Amino acid sequence: MKPLNYDEKGCNSISSNCVLWQGPDIPCINLCKGDTISDVIYKLATELCAVLDELKVSTYDLSCFSFPSGPPQSYSELIQFLITQICDLNTKNGIIIGRLGTTTSAGCPDCVIDLAPCFYYVNGFGDTVTQAQITDYVTSIANRVCSIVIDITTLQAAVADNTARIIVLENATPPIYIPPTVTPVCVLPSVPEEMDIVLAALEAQFCELRSATGGTVDIYTNIVKQCAGLNTDVSLTSNTTTMSSLPGWTNTVSNLAQAFGNMWVTVCDIRTAVRNIQVNCCPSGCDGIDLSLTSTLVESGLTIFISGTIPTGFIQCSGTTQIKVTDSAGSIILVNFDIISYLNNITGYIINLTSTPINTALDITVDILPCLTNPATNATCNSCLSYTIVNTANCPEVTLTADTESVSYDFTSLSGNYTYTAELYDSTYGILLSSQSQAAGSAVPVTGTFTPLTSSTVYNVRLTIVPTACLECPPTVCGFNSITTSPLP
Repeated sequence: MKPLNYDEKGCNSISSNCVLWQGPDIPCINLCKGDTISDVIYKLATELCAVLDELKVSTYDLSCFSFPSGPPQSYSELIQFLITQICDLNTKNGIIIGRLGTTTSAGCPDCVIDLAPCFYYVNGFGDTVTQAQITDYVTSIANRVCSIVIDITTLQAAVADNTARIIVLENATPPIYIPPTVTPVCVLPSVPEEMDIVLAALEAQFCELRSATGGTVDIYTNIVKQCAGLNTDVSLTSNTTTMSSLPGWTNTVSNLAQAFGNMWVTVCDIRTAVRNIQVNCCPSGCDGIDLSLTSTLVESGLTIFISGTIPTGFIQCSGTTQIKVTDSAGSIILVNFDIISYLNNITGYIINLTSTPINTALDITVDILPCLTNPATNATCNSCLSYTIVNTANCPEVTLTADTESVSYDFTSLSGNYTYTAELYDSTYGILLSSQSQAAGSAVPVTGTFTPLTSSTVYNVRLTIVPTACLECPPTVCGFNSITTSPLP
């Protein structure tokens, strides 16, 4: 490149582009070692122009100040004006600026101010400090703020961590609840079973027990039915002994067990007195004999039930007692049995009618002529017992249904007006548990339910029928129908 002063005399004709800067890099103006002198001068000039523009007084907005002698005209006047303003301001606040920059105070920040209650503290002398230098106060506030910032950072981290955990829990598949298992002793078979199943069985049996025994109100209501003055009443077996003096007696009854205990003591006292009457009352003793006969026709044969009382000391005249069984066609069989052994026996005495002339499809009559004698008193007593079982063909067909605690019956009434009595017996046919009577006209549905009953138990139901206009007439006794209540779930 040809220099501009190449043709001028007395000038060195070397171009500035051929002269390089060998000094160090100057980052603030982007000047690097090796730049040409032309670039160096250009960058310096550019920076100088920028500085001059910054130093122009006209570039600053001084409208907020009042200038009695007019605004400053140069940068140095502007700086002096600002220094003067600062000095005036500090002097008004009681602070004097020394030559070496030290500060002597005539007030704040070297001053004492009241602390907020949360900054109170107890010093080494046990005094509660409520004031402090402003610099100390500011330092305490700063420390407290820093501590709060650190706590907030920790809490934010914890919140972020908990948020992640909550998201995981919300997105997780809900667990399947498996009830714990227990081994029942009596409500179910004694094998491990889930707790909810055991609880359901326990509740069902508890409800069944409460239905059978009655609730607490029923129990307490019946406890107070004890005879008035029974504690001080004399025993039936001794005119000199009160009931409260008998072994096992409870004077103040407060629960069912105590009431039941007193009942047994009373029953035993009555039995002792009655036994004394039986032994000592009547010379002949026949007045103490009281017998009744019932009979049922079941699949296995004829069952004889003898109930009542035979005083101690009596025996059968011939060693046994004869039973005569006759059907309505005139067929007869005779059977001997021990009437004393089967007295009040709940299973009864069974006569197998298989291979006998007795036609079980006909009406059957049972006759017994007991003969009893007492060798000690030489008393001989005779009686006559008779019972007729009417042909079940004259009985309606009964349908039975059962659940865990009840048995229901359903049948259609016969032609005519009759009173039907449904009788519920135990599994032995010997104990009448309950009965229900209903009057009905011709061919109408008759239904009823026996409850509460025990689950998984055999029961027997039969009908007895009499004309409604003649309730004193001998009833038609129908055959038994058996059914078993359902087991608990």
